[in-house]
Amino acid sequence: MSDAGAGGQEFPEREFERAVDDLERSGGERRPQAAAEPEHHGNRVIGFLRASWAELQRVQWPDRRQVVQATAVVIGFVAVAGAYLGLADLVAKEIVEQII
Repeated sequence: MSDAGAGGQEFPEREFERAVDDLERSGGERRPQAAAEPEHHGNRVIGFLRASWAELQRVQWPDRRQVVQATAVVIGFVAVAGAYLGLADLVAKEIVEQII
């Protein structure tokens, strides 16, 4: 299995894990790395988009039943909150009218 993500680039967490492994294997001594060429701005954007797409492929998307159930819960909560706020407004209005 490859440690590379979409487009052959490593994910940051895998780069970190590999650096830790290298550090442990070397007995805690850091080995100097060759200077890497500076990345072009376009390469970073493309790399980000590829990594984002790879991450979206791993998302567990809800099925239709779960979406309907979650939507019903939200609509029910909004209805209850709306009724509570409407009742509170009506009571506050009556109290203010009695004072005035």
